Amino acid sequence: MENPVATLATKTPTVESSPKSLRILCFGDSLTSGYSEFGYSHHPYAKQIREKLKEALPDTQATVDVAGQAGDQVIAGQFLKRMKGICAKVKDAPYDWIIVLGGTNDLGWSETADKIYEALGLASDSEGTPTRDRLMLLSEKVWKVALDTGANVLALSVLEAEYTSGDIVQRRKELNNLIAYHQEDRLYSLDLCAAVPYFTMNDVTRETIWDDGLHLTAKGYEMMGNVIATKLLELINSVTRPPVVNKTVAE
Repeated sequence: MENPVATLATKTPTVESSPKSLRILCFGDSLTSGYSEFGYSHHPYAKQIREKLKEALPDTQATVDVAGQAGDQVIAGQFLKRMKGICAKVKDAPYDWIIVLGGTNDLGWSETADKIYEALGLASDSEGTPTRDRLMLLSEKVWKVALDTGANVLALSVLEAEYTSGDIVQRRKELNNLIAYHQEDRLYSLDLCAAVPYFTMNDVTRETIWDDGLHLTAKGYEMMGNVIATKLLELINSVTRPPVVNKTVAE
């Protein structure tokens, strides 16, 4: 029988120079908390990241925290408030990497791809000199709050789901394209949707990986964690953590 977790390349990348310490935050909704079996069990993908980091960076003191809130939304939910609160609490020891997965619930509530993307990281007024109003607008974005701590951000695309009514499939594609083509210093993206698909999996694999058509099983979150860890280790091997950003205001 096909091993679903082994269907993706999960070989741990080699890291040439190991950092002494590494602080990572996995931020998002129920897919980050590892929600499964109608909430009776949770299997955060962060567990797999911890294991892969320990394997690849045995001399690095790694911390991987989880901030996943079931049902939360980027637009109408607490995404921005939660990100601000977490970043404020760790300002003396900020994260090196913040992994963000958001938009699943917004799509379910019929929000457009453009509005979700704007709330994540695009200021609607994207032209001109960084005036005070412009910087205030930028600061009210999920990714921007994370970046302003000096962290690198890994933005994940939104997973598929069994529910396909209306135009949700098209809106998801549009959102994932916007995430993939976003250009900003220290912000990287990973096409999680392509790496952990729903519709192109055979029936046996889908039964093992997917729980309720929206969330994953323990094996599914393991697969998800393997994919993210592989990308993260590749980035760690090529990225040096910069200092905290200093904002310049033009009056």
